[in-house]
Order: sequence, then C-alpha cells, then structure tokens
Amino acid sequence: MLVYEQDEVYTIPTSPDELKVGGRLRIIEKPHGVVVEWRCADDEASTDSDWAVINSAAVTFTHHNISDSVEISTPRRNVRPISIELIDLRSYRLGQDGSLVLIQRDGTTHPALAFHSGSVLCFVDVLLRYVAVKKSEKDSNLFLVSDKKQAAQDEELLAMNLVPSRQGPGAAGGAHSLPTTHQRVWGFFNNFKRDPYTATAGALSKFYDAVLYTGVEDYVRDSESREDDVAEIFHSLNGFEDLEPGFELLTKKRFLNERPQVERLSPMTHSEFQEYVDDDGRVLEVDQLKQRIFRGGIHPNLRRELWCYLLGHYVWNQTFIQREDRKRERENLYYIMKQQWKTVTEDQESRFGGFRDRRSLIEKDVNRTDRNHPFFEGEHNPNVTLLHDILMTFVMYNFDLGYVQGMSDLLAPILYVTQDEATAFWCFVGYMDMVYRNFDMDQSGMKQQLKDMHQIVRLVDPELMSYLEVRDSANFYFCFRWLLVRFKRELSYANTLRLWEVLWTGYPCPNFHLLVAVALLDTEKDTIMENKFGFTEILKHINDISLRIDIDGTLKKAEAIYLQVRSSPCVPDSVRTVLNLPAQEPRPSPPWPPQKVK
Repeated sequence: MLVYEQDEVYTIPTSPDELKVGGRLRIIEKPHGVVVEWRCADDEASTDSDWAVINSAAVTFTHHNISDSVEISTPRRNVRPISIELIDLRSYRLGQDGSLVLIQRDGTTHPALAFHSGSVLCFVDVLLRYVAVKKSEKDSNLFLVSDKKQAAQDEELLAMNLVPSRQGPGAAGGAHSLPTTHQRVWGFFNNFKRDPYTATAGALSKFYDAVLYTGVEDYVRDSESREDDVAEIFHSLNGFEDLEPGFELLTKKRFLNERPQVERLSPMTHSEFQEYVDDDGRVLEVDQLKQRIFRGGIHPNLRRELWCYLLGHYVWNQTFIQREDRKRERENLYYIMKQQWKTVTEDQESRFGGFRDRRSLIEKDVNRTDRNHPFFEGEHNPNVTLLHDILMTFVMYNFDLGYVQGMSDLLAPILYVTQDEATAFWCFVGYMDMVYRNFDMDQSGMKQQLKDMHQIVRLVDPELMSYLEVRDSANFYFCFRWLLVRFKRELSYANTLRLWEVLWTGYPCPNFHLLVAVALLDTEKDTIMENKFGFTEILKHINDISLRIDIDGTLKKAEAIYLQVRSSPCVPDSVRTVLNLPAQEPRPSPPWPPQKVK
C-alpha cells in the first residue's frame, strides 16, 4: 500500500560532470515490511532501470586559446534506483538546503536528494509512523533511526532509575554534561545484548583508560562509603562530552591548540604566472610560486605547462632555448625506448616471461581505465592506444618496477592534460618518482602510510582512534585505495586534477595527502560513529561517498589540521617525522647531583 509519494525529488550533482536526475520518492507498505523507494522519473516506464543512461546530447567542448588546451565536459546520469526496507535504515541526514541522505545499516550511503516541490519534513512525518528517530548529539543534521518497540523498552529501563544518579566533577551542564549513571549502565547492557564482544571490549577500555589517565583514584579511594561500587566506577568514567550511552571510550588526550580557519585562493591564471617568468623564460621565486599553487591550484589553460614543471619534465631555471633543447632530447629518448619494446618478436617474448606478463596486464587495465570519460571512451579510441604505449615504454624505462595495477589510473589524467605522448610519459615518470613506494611488491610503502595515518589520527582525534580500535578498524585498510591512487577514484576528474597539483607542490609538507585522508575521516566521523559502523560498513560508506567529496572544504580542513599540529606542544616525534616538523627541543634536565640548599 502506498502511504507517501513525492514527485520532483532530484539527485544533487556532485560535480559539473553530472546531471541532476528527477525522480519519485515513495514509502510503501509491503507484505514483508515497509520500504522507502526512489526511482528516476524516466525509468518508471523503462524496462531497464538498473542503470541510467548517458545523455549523449550533453557533450560540450570548451576551447582555451592559451596553450591550446581543450576541456571536455560531459554531464551524465549515473544513478541507481533506491530501495530500502525500514529495518535496514540506520539514519538519515538533513542538509541546510532541505536535502535528504539515507544511510543503511551496512554502510550504504545513498546520493543526496533535493525536494523541488513539497518538503522533506512531510517525508519525515510519515517515517515517524513506523520508526523512532533521535537527533544526534554531535551532528545536528544527523538523525538516528531505531525500532519503535526497542526505543520504548530503552525508555522504560531508563525510567526505572535502578542505579543512583550522580554527575561527575565538572559536569555542571551544557556541552560538558556527562551521561547519567543509569544511561551508562543500561546503555552497556543493551549494547552487550546486541554485540557482547564489542560491548565488553569497550567497557574494559573505559575502565583501563580511566584508571590509567583520568585520576580515578580521587573518586574511588573512599568507595567503601559509596552506595554502589558499580555506580562509582561508571561515574568515574568522565572526561568526554555526551558520548553514546553505553559505548564511550576514554583515551588520553594530548593537548592540541585550537584548529584555525583556513581560506583558499582562486586558481593561478596565465597572466599571474608570467609575473614569475623573466625575459629569457626562467621561472623565478619557485618556492613562492609553489605556495601560490598550493593555495589555489592552476587554471585549466595553464595546467599543461605548469604540470611539466611540477613533475620535473621542465626545469625551473632553464631559458626558453634550454627548455626546448631538453624537450627535444627527451622526446627522442622516449621514442628510442618505445621502439625497443615494439621490435620484440613473438619468439623473443616467448622466452621473456616478465615482459609478456606485464604486457598482458597493461592490455587488460587500459581497456578499463576511465572509459566513461570522453577522452578515452568509445571503440578504437587512439588515446587508449597512447595510454597502452606509454605504459609499455615505462616498462622498458624502469623494468625493476615495471607495471603494477593502478599505474594506469595515475597516467590517464596526465595524458588528458598534456595531450602529447612524450610529454605525458616524462610527466608520468616524475609522478612515479614521487609514489613508486605505493607499488612495492610486499606493499611495505602502503603499510607505512597506513601506520603514519594511525599516528596522526591518534594525535588529532583520539576519540575516533579508540572507536576504530574497538571495531577492529584501526589498520585503516578502508583508506587503502585513497592513498594508492591519490584519491583519483573518489573524486571527479576536475577535482582530481585540482588535488594532484596541490599535492605536487610539496607544501606544506611532503605527506600532505595523509592529512587529506585524515580530513575526510574527520568529515565522516559522526556518521561512522553514530551509526556504529564496523569495518565492513565503514568500507561500504567510504566507497559510497566517492564523487560526493567537497574538495575545497577537504583541503581547507587538511591544511587547518597541519597548522593545528605544527603550533601545538608535545607532538610525538613519530608525527613530527611524518609531517616534516622540526624536532621538539628537549627540556633541560635538572642538575645532578642536586645542589645542597644553604
């Protein structure tokens, strides 16, 4: 039975490459339960509604006179229908603009929906007939969904007041009020019923950290006079602000200064770049130029030239003539190496297993790399052939490294921007010099980056770190793809280009990409924790936010985290090393032997 229906509910595009797609949102009572559905309006009468089609009429070409660059924009529809049983709905998010995001228990996060007619509040009113909804205490836009019977049972348990209430020291109210004892105890019992292992581990972690770090002895040394020892232990677990009752982890917090506000600039233009170039073509004040690129990126019509500098194909202090000579020499060298693999005969290849295996892997990968992008789409696309040839030539250039899956993802945007085979090759070489450890056969480079992320998150957000540890997610494997191909599969093409050129500047530190990852986790923290996601759900959620990331906001937050850490005292040496911060000056030791007091 249909109980709610709203037309003109549109998906919200996350980049210029997407079209907003109109559809119909419904709540339907079915024999097996209540279901929330959204379907594209065009698909209502379609026999194939699993995938929306590409709007082939929406391709536009934008030409830039400077550097002869061409930007191709192809708005697309690429949305699945939504169908969620209410028992699988974990939460929803309401945006300031009235948008709606539905989040499932398994971590699936659906595209944001905008109501062009009607109101999202009408949808919520109908939803409340079937489920209980609680506003998140940490995120005012997030609403947690639970079964009405379970919610009523929890309220009855709380109303019994079986454990005496007492507020801990410093809990006078406001943002720093502590959950009451009965909330703590019964929250623990409820969590234990749902997940005994996690609830027990969480309680032990709380007790351990309280005894070790929070001065619990001040409150329990006279426990003989207390009404209830259990209540006292729960009361002593203080120091955090209104965490989810029954699931809170106390962790020793290092002191960090307040996180500053950061603003970004507009992209650098061609005329602005010319201010850094002298009459002979040398680029001056390179550090200042890189900082400018870090702060705002590069305008598309300047990207091809500046990428050649950032990736080492051009040398900053060379003149026009020297640069052309170097470009010619490198172009000749490229085609010599290309000829080497092209002249390998079938007979030679039959005895050259390493070469044969790498050729086979490259042929498979290039045929599935960015084939939905206009620059690479279609059968017999010459740009796909160029992608293949450049990767094969790289095998001859660096046979020790050869080819590993993921490299084609790093090359494709470079070829798109440079649109020249030899230039793309040498720029790719420069990029690989930066990230070659990502492709270690034993994955030691990737493992080290995940360990470095662990250190940073432990410092910047110990609450999130404790949560991930209890949920067996502190290995950060769900961030593996982010780091491997530098967020390329998480961002639109335009945003990928913007992020990469910022990272290539090396500012404000060589491992800034790790801070970008930490910033993304910080943005998703409340959704992950409030929904009690485990590793599988976190991984699913991380995959679902792809192409929905606010790159400007993420870069601001990443830089703000860096400035916060840099300005703070007592930062561990391990984090200082990762972020290339100066070593902390050791505190002077007291004189020894102690001087006698006269």
